[in-house]
Amino acid sequence: MLIPAKGVTLKSGKEVILKSPKPDDAQALLNHLKNVFNQSYQNMNHPKNNWENFPVEEEAKILTDFASSPSKFMISAFDGERIVGNLGCFGMGGEFLKFNARIGMGLDYDFHNVGLGTELLNYAIQKAKENKIHRLELTVRTFNEPGIALYEKTGFRRVGILKETAFIDEKFCDEYMYEMLIGQ
Repeated sequence: MLIPAKGVTLKSGKEVILKSPKPDDAQALLNHLKNVFNQSYQNMNHPKNNWENFPVEEEAKILTDFASSPSKFMISAFDGERIVGNLGCFGMGGEFLKFNARIGMGLDYDFHNVGLGTELLNYAIQKAKENKIHRLELTVRTFNEPGIALYEKTGFRRVGILKETAFIDEKFCDEYMYEMLIGQ
């Protein structure tokens, strides 16, 4: 589904636009993904060079799929033509799980601590609720203190720990599981 544009002013005074990226934005999204993965691959699920050779045509197909899906959406933060933050909300599917969704997000380092993560999450929560999502979930690596603080500040509740879920830099890492009930 496509999420309409919403302008927000960050703590820094910078204005960005939150909206779903369209297929024409595929290169900008790939540039963002390359940047975020190079900055903080330990918090992501792929190595830092994962997006280096990803075809822009494939990314455009992914964005087309998101736009036409009733159970998932993407919201990107645009600073002009540049994408500086991105959040994906993925419906679980199946008749009994269709009111659940999983969130993943990433921000450029130069947009940390200015309120962008909070703005992206709050807009995603609003849109999920409007689209009959009852429960959101996410995981975060236990060493990602800024991510943990962001999720807890926005109302996510830690419900458990997933032991040794990722093998990064030659060692296993744990993740926290968070959820939010929004359909109440």
